[in-house]
Amino acid sequence: MIHACYCINSNLINSYTIEMNMSHKSVVSILILTLFSCKFIQPGNTARILAVETFAGKSHWNFMRAVLRALTDNRHNVTVFTPFVEGNRVNYTEIDMSSMFKMKIAMDVVEMRQLFNDQFTPASFMLKLGRHSCDVLTKNDQLNDILANKLETDFDAIIFEPGIISGCLTYLGANSTLPVIHTSPVPINTYTERITYGDVHNPATVSTMLFKSAVPKTFVQRLTNTLVFLYISTIIRFQEFLLQVIESKPYDLSIVTPPSLVFTNTHFISDKARPTPSNVVNVGGIHLKPPKKIPQDILDFIENSPNGVVLFTFGSTIAVNTLPRNIVTAFKEAIAQLPQRVLLKYEGEMEDKPKNVMTKKWLPQLHKNVKLFVSHGGISGLYEAVDAGVPVLGFPLFGDQHRNIDNLVESGMAISMEIFSVTRDTFLKNVLDLVNNVKYMHNAKIASKIFKDRPMSQEKSVVYWTEYVIRHKGAQHLKSQALNLMWFQYFLLDVIALIVLFIFIFVLIVLKCLKFISNHLQLDSYNEIITDTLTNTLINKIRIHKTR
Repeated sequence: MIHACYCINSNLINSYTIEMNMSHKSVVSILILTLFSCKFIQPGNTARILAVETFAGKSHWNFMRAVLRALTDNRHNVTVFTPFVEGNRVNYTEIDMSSMFKMKIAMDVVEMRQLFNDQFTPASFMLKLGRHSCDVLTKNDQLNDILANKLETDFDAIIFEPGIISGCLTYLGANSTLPVIHTSPVPINTYTERITYGDVHNPATVSTMLFKSAVPKTFVQRLTNTLVFLYISTIIRFQEFLLQVIESKPYDLSIVTPPSLVFTNTHFISDKARPTPSNVVNVGGIHLKPPKKIPQDILDFIENSPNGVVLFTFGSTIAVNTLPRNIVTAFKEAIAQLPQRVLLKYEGEMEDKPKNVMTKKWLPQLHKNVKLFVSHGGISGLYEAVDAGVPVLGFPLFGDQHRNIDNLVESGMAISMEIFSVTRDTFLKNVLDLVNNVKYMHNAKIASKIFKDRPMSQEKSVVYWTEYVIRHKGAQHLKSQALNLMWFQYFLLDVIALIVLFIFIFVLIVLKCLKFISNHLQLDSYNEIITDTLTNTLINKIRIHKTR
């Protein structure tokens, strides 16, 4: 750990006490040497870290904030550029970017669903969104000054979120000798894996970020997953190449520096196990904090619910009141028939609100009396449910939410529904099934037990590995060899081409040999026919001559 060395060697003190005849000069020399050694056993007292939040999404910031909190709690100094200003504290300095970013909060459900209706449209949208973030950041003079003049001298590492589709944000760590650390608030970044990790996942076993299933099980799913992965990967890289040529920006000229470390919001209970490079550290659920005091009105509502409470929220990104009227009506009619009370995150006033419903713009973490969590599938909220051991009813809307929910369905603690085809009866049936069928709660408790069983906490993992890459000057030994290969080398296209060439030459030689043999056989057959013909002709002529 990179902490101050507040040690005076106890052996030195003891020896000083026992051996009083030691010269004052020797004692001072040894003391100085000891303190000097203590100072340089570790590479510094604290690390100075520059952090940049590159996306104005609250769930993205919650993950980044938790990573930075772990570092500042361990006496490291953090300077962060963020659109979500919370105030400076000890070892923590914020630089406000809220005026430069458009906040992605309480967005319209219908608009977002139309945008993410298939896997192809949102990829192009997210590419443009990533490059927009790069445009915004390059206009920040204070950040530009640090990157150009102070990064190497004033900081020991840089942390930022690299984006989901575009690779342009990697310019933040380009041309720097400092360790570069990425934070990934989503469980998988399918389309930036090649430039981030070097290695890409196998589409036969790992679903892409926008796939509707946790894992591709059937032949059709594996085929679809593979084709979508290849198509979107190719199109996105081609689109970004065209933008770099046609609308070239300063950040396009930067040399990409692969990260020394990647903190990803992943855990194998909520995302199937898959191969990952050595520099990827899973810290899923790091944003979870000890429960704060619940406001009294909410606490009374929860504790005075003899049948428990259903917590219903679509997170900070989506506004429930933007749902179509028929869907809101179906929810209200079904909720009114439940024996449980329902705590609903709802923006504004709800008309004809059922008597067993309390609406709030903000909801606390899960209470022990919560029996069911109704969610849109955002990974942050799902980790709360897993941590508390509460079943989930999911309405995935866009992005990685389908695979997030399906992973919990695979764990036996969730049911997934389609939001735009929900009816009163189907919603009521699934809620009652999840609350009353003990298998869901049992599986949720098992998932919670697995989720909490770690060799060290997420916070300690962040601190240890951050200090590790700083100690080892970027820890180049953790990076995948794949980063040193061209794309055609990584996918073995040169090897495949050579094998195909050998096969082609071999087949060509075989065909030539067969043709030669065939021609030789045909010649022998032709000669035999000619001989037989001549012989027969001669015999016939002799017979005719004799008869005469």
